[in-house]
Amino acid sequence: MKRKSISLFAEIGLVLILSIIFAGAAVANQKTLVVSSSEQRIDYGNRVFTYKGEVKATWEDIVLEADEMDVYLTEENTLKEIIARGNVKVIQKEKNRQANGESAIYVAEDDRLIMEGQVHYQDELGNDLQAYKMTIWIKTEKIEAEGTPVKAIYVLKELEEE
Repeated sequence: MKRKSISLFAEIGLVLILSIIFAGAAVANQKTLVVSSSEQRIDYGNRVFTYKGEVKATWEDIVLEADEMDVYLTEENTLKEIIARGNVKVIQKEKNRQANGESAIYVAEDDRLIMEGQVHYQDELGNDLQAYKMTIWIKTEKIEAEGTPVKAIYVLKELEEE
């Protein structure tokens, strides 16, 4: 009897996951979050998805890799927040940008990424920024860095003589 209840629970879980994934398929502005990991735990009541071991999440043009990750959804099944811990690497493919750190929080509401723990940021221009904490607003392309010291290397164009 115990084996059947576990199997039934797994089937219900699969149906719920598929429902969440396909619920907005008819909506034109649907965005998909794809996550792979060694372990996954789902808490439907609290709308929290926990991933452990070689976690890789893809959201729009952003790839986030970490040892552990918690994904929080709103009641409307939209992305609310992602919290990543351990060897965090964030890549924005379209802009050819990358940041590494010990932890990261992505807040979907304002498209903000907060990284902490020896953060190292590099962009397509060759600019390089190192700090203990970095806040990156992805759409507005704004960065704030804090820590002692904050180290920046900027690649600038030479002025042309007329």
